[in-house]
Amino acid sequence: MFNRRFSSTIRVRKRMITSTIILLVVCLGLGYSAFTTNLSISGTLNVSKYDHTLYGVLEKNLNKNNAVIEYTGSHHDSFTEEPSKSIYTLHSSFLNNNISIGTNVLFADHCWKMIRTTDTGGVKLLYNGEAENNQCLSSRGNHVGYNSKTTVTLQTTYYYGTSYTYDTTNNVFNLSGTVTTGSVKLGEYTCRSSSSTGTCSTLYLVRNNSESNIYNVFTLTNNSHYSQYGKLPFSDMASSLGRTGYMGKGNYPSGNEHISMDETIYSSGTLRTTYWYGNNYDYGNVVANKYSLTDPFQVSSSSDYPNLVGTYTFGNTNQTYSNSTINYIVAVNSSTYYYIQLSGNNNITYYNDSYTYGDGYTDNGNGTFTINNPTTISRTDYYNQRDNLMNKYVCKNATSNTCNSVWYVIDVRSTSFSYETSDRTYKYAKGFTYSNGTYTLNNQSVTFFDYNAQPSGVLANAHYTCFNLSGQCSEIAYIYEERSGTDTTTFYYTTLTNGKDISTAINEMLYNNDVNQIDSSIKSGIDAWYKKYMTSYTNKLEDTIFCCDRSISNLGGWDPNGGSVYTGLSHTISNELSCANTVDKFSTNNSLAQLVYPVGLATTAEMKLLNSNVYLNTGQTYWLITPTGKSANYTHNGYISNDGSSTGGYASSSSNGVRPVISLKPGTEYVSGTGSMANPYVVQ
Repeated sequence: MFNRRFSSTIRVRKRMITSTIILLVVCLGLGYSAFTTNLSISGTLNVSKYDHTLYGVLEKNLNKNNAVIEYTGSHHDSFTEEPSKSIYTLHSSFLNNNISIGTNVLFADHCWKMIRTTDTGGVKLLYNGEAENNQCLSSRGNHVGYNSKTTVTLQTTYYYGTSYTYDTTNNVFNLSGTVTTGSVKLGEYTCRSSSSTGTCSTLYLVRNNSESNIYNVFTLTNNSHYSQYGKLPFSDMASSLGRTGYMGKGNYPSGNEHISMDETIYSSGTLRTTYWYGNNYDYGNVVANKYSLTDPFQVSSSSDYPNLVGTYTFGNTNQTYSNSTINYIVAVNSSTYYYIQLSGNNNITYYNDSYTYGDGYTDNGNGTFTINNPTTISRTDYYNQRDNLMNKYVCKNATSNTCNSVWYVIDVRSTSFSYETSDRTYKYAKGFTYSNGTYTLNNQSVTFFDYNAQPSGVLANAHYTCFNLSGQCSEIAYIYEERSGTDTTTFYYTTLTNGKDISTAINEMLYNNDVNQIDSSIKSGIDAWYKKYMTSYTNKLEDTIFCCDRSISNLGGWDPNGGSVYTGLSHTISNELSCANTVDKFSTNNSLAQLVYPVGLATTAEMKLLNSNVYLNTGQTYWLITPTGKSANYTHNGYISNDGSSTGGYASSSSNGVRPVISLKPGTEYVSGTGSMANPYVVQ
């Protein structure tokens, strides 16, 4: 009896379920013929393939008017899951032609733009500012966000809050959350007020301590562009290769050494027939403590300009003009004149330094040097004799051709020349030995004078130096780049200790398991933003990898075996959605690159897939997570330019837009909207 009643109950419920499904199909407008009265319910019924999921929005537009394409390259979006879904990304032809498809999302009271789907079925969203009236229009005004990274003095008497509110009526910040005083609170906000109810138009987020009561802070104001949460530098310590990326390591600082100097000989100006000139001058008799021209005259045409060599002028059109300085003309080229400026009643003899040069020098062993085969010219002779100084050794104002510091001339110009000095004839070598705490350059070391005498550049194979003549030091410098400016030649280097060479240092800075110790500026800023606005929505977000690929494509001067000091280091700019190194896979589930919150930045590869100035353009320059290289004193990171046209590299110390990226969980549905800016998809 029991079994018959149970069987009957099953048949009744099965008929009820079948009837309900048929009714649902009819209501949805699906063909009834696709179903039968014997429909099995053992599987999952997909009533609508695309329903209201954001993943489905892109999936259903695949190849429709070229709106969406399927990405088929290498990819791995999750640190804990294997790929199970197709990746769909918006297509440039759709974007550039403005074909209508919804890509705007309203979630967590903020506007977002869809970037792509993930291979786990989620959807990556790019921050697009605060909503206004539940809309994401480009006409939105400014809002609260980061204004800069700076240092300020903070007191223990100030009040600090774990959060803040903004009064849009009075345009001031108020501390909120837990508000306390008595000590400076890292990671909290302050108005720098000794009142718990004090307000401010600029709010300070305390980052870390710099020295004494000086702290690094992020300032917040109400002038952020609608599309981003203010501006920040990408890195705190942009000079160090070890601080490349979203997190970094605090070792191996970079430094610079100015190797060449510049000797300024003349100034220059433009001649005019309206100016007054003189063969001589008076000082102090016409006007006290000033120069005046004696028997001033003018010239009638530019053909007379060469005859002005040896005369004086103020470069002034007033015949009776006087001044505390006067110009002595030493050379003329067309309408340009070169001059030595006199002042303080000093005549041209006072300024007429001498330069003794030759093709070699003798080190006298007593701190003096004597020029071999000497020739001496005066300062007034320089313009016509300057080419003779090139690649010569020089003593300035020598006594018997001898001086305390010999120069080696590496460049000559109309108004100056560049030189190296004998007190900087450091030794350089390709290798070294290390023993008992001391680096010793190997026997192949060369001096800097040798280097300049060989334009091909021996530093391509001699990057190590102690910046001395002994070739021994407790810390050794590795020179990775040389730059020549208008007044100096500068070597950029990183310092090595404990017997390490440059290859070991690069691994420790970029690839070892402990490289991710210190947050970058932008990570600290994004984490603080997330803590303020997003923590209650974390359960709607999926864990996804934010790839900060620090792989190197070209070592440049960081290669000790022939690396050119004129070429910077370049990182690999991949077009793939995968990440080779575990330490570069930033995720909440990766202990070697662990995020506190499931938020990061877009990669260069993701933005290249969009390939659309229209979609990327906000009128603002904003950061990407992808590092691009290292040159001179700066690491560089990817960015989108203010017209959306570039994903190149920008110095990480620069301030650019902050646009966080999150990834909604698979199956996330919207409850309303069409995806337009005026009517975005609403995700609750």
